[in-house]
Amino acid sequence: MVLVLGFIGAGYAYIFYDLRRQGRLEALLEQGLIKRSQPWYFAAGLATLAMALFSPIDVFSNVLFVMHMTQHVLLIMVAAPLLLLGLPAAFVRPLLQDARLKRVLAWLTHPFTAFTLYNLTLIGWHFPAFYELTLRNPFIHDLEHAMFFYTGLLSWWPLLSPVRELPRLSYPGQMLYIFLIAIPSGLLSAVLVFAERALYPSYAAAPRLWGLTALADQQAGALVMMLPGKAIYLIALTIVFFIWFNEEEPVGQEQLLYEEA
Repeated sequence: MVLVLGFIGAGYAYIFYDLRRQGRLEALLEQGLIKRSQPWYFAAGLATLAMALFSPIDVFSNVLFVMHMTQHVLLIMVAAPLLLLGLPAAFVRPLLQDARLKRVLAWLTHPFTAFTLYNLTLIGWHFPAFYELTLRNPFIHDLEHAMFFYTGLLSWWPLLSPVRELPRLSYPGQMLYIFLIAIPSGLLSAVLVFAERALYPSYAAAPRLWGLTALADQQAGALVMMLPGKAIYLIALTIVFFIWFNEEEPVGQEQLLYEEA
């Protein structure tokens, strides 16, 4: 996985280098197809992925539920939107030249599809039977994280798409989408917080760290899932609202959608 992140970062940097070498970078910047802030967003997204997967957070995730939930928040709520913010339209558009691939991507990034896949993945992996498999089998654990990350990317696409061919929702649609997508994870967090016992046997049997009982660890993890995630959605909702509120010319909304991020 370290090599994969390294290759992604190196490939991203090489594309910028090649565009500059060909003398095309400045033109793409002037056209708005690439923004100067995007490499910084992308680097921050890769750094967040590395922190989630290769730091002590990962080491402790098999014995502390709160650490595992921290991983999930970093993958879904931080790394995914940062990488999308760092993805230039000029990098995505060549993929859309293939009609079949474009149809697949259009289906995957449709708000209903993205919403459904993300929430089914999030809730499904937290059923005790599936969750226990992730703690016992490293391959399944990696599969879980990959599914969280990729469906997280899809869930943010209707808000942060860099290309009109796979469009963002309108501002009112974005606000409704943010409100709705926060509900299932909130319900899941509530179930974990108010459970009368630890739901995952592996954590109940794990060595207790930091004075946390298994139930307190579960409740702390649920709060980590709930509070930072809701805060990020609230920030996104506020940003969308003020962009919409300050929009002077409704006719120009489509253009503004792709200039603000």
